[in-house]
Amino acid sequence: MSSSFFYSVLSFFSDDPMTRAVQGGLLVIGVLVVYLLFFVTRDILLRTTSLWVQLLCIALTFFLPIIGFFLYLLIRPARTVREREMESMLQQLLKKHPSSSKKKG
Repeated sequence: MSSSFFYSVLSFFSDDPMTRAVQGGLLVIGVLVVYLLFFVTRDILLRTTSLWVQLLCIALTFFLPIIGFFLYLLIRPARTVREREMESMLQQLLKKHPSSSKKKG
């Protein structure tokens, strides 16, 4: 049973070893591109609420897979929405209680 499954999977690849290597390489590149696309989609959704920025970053990675991913890493917001909200709440808290932020000496 398992040998028939293995044979059916290999039947998609060429009998020529060189062509099979190229097909395997293209398969690996395809899986990598899909992974990068999902990674960018998840990451940009956590980093901004702007629909246009989200679409731009996803399209950049889709149309220029490897280079677009590195460009995305350069242009993405430094912090997530949650981190910015946390910093904002911390700043508000420090403004309300300025004496607790200073050391008593």
